[in-house]
Amino acid sequence: MPFKGSYEEKELLSRLAAGDKSAFDAFYHYYEPRLRLFLTPFTRPDGHMLNMILQDIFVKCWIKRADLAAIEHLEHYLQRMAKNRLLDLLKLQKIQLGHIGNFARSQEQSLELTRDQLQLKEYMTIARQGIDALPERRRQILTLSVFEGLSIDEIASRMDLSRDVVKKQLQKARAFLKTWISQKGDLPAIVGGLIIGSLQN
Repeated sequence: MPFKGSYEEKELLSRLAAGDKSAFDAFYHYYEPRLRLFLTPFTRPDGHMLNMILQDIFVKCWIKRADLAAIEHLEHYLQRMAKNRLLDLLKLQKIQLGHIGNFARSQEQSLELTRDQLQLKEYMTIARQGIDALPERRRQILTLSVFEGLSIDEIASRMDLSRDVVKKQLQKARAFLKTWISQKGDLPAIVGGLIIGSLQN
């Protein structure tokens, strides 16, 4: 849904604030490629970091959807969110690479469990409940993919299954989990998909 002017954008954000899931779909499809383009020069060649930032931004946008309509220059605001998240991740990498022993303690002291973090924690809990509801083999395949980062070929080798079986089971697991998160958390399907991606972070 292309935006043709501020009036249309404000109307969409008003619908989004009211919890309209189709409005979030339009919001996501409009801004995701723009933010991806904005971030790519700073994250190349780390595609994982780029996707992690985008996941975080849009999940937070859904959580804070009621606040978006009051923002004057929304794209600049989203770019600032992206830049701040990028800097946070780069600082985190630097600390981890520097082997600073008190990292965990300093993080615990500096981070507050805000309303947004509590909401995200709730979504993650719903996602893990969905994983537990999967058939055993499908759950094992998804776990190896999401939490251990194994490729389809590696999973097939470990579980003595064909590549096609692993691929189909993984597709079914992700589709089920996306629907589960969306329904149990009353979320747009896109946010459900983003939360699946966030599980491995």
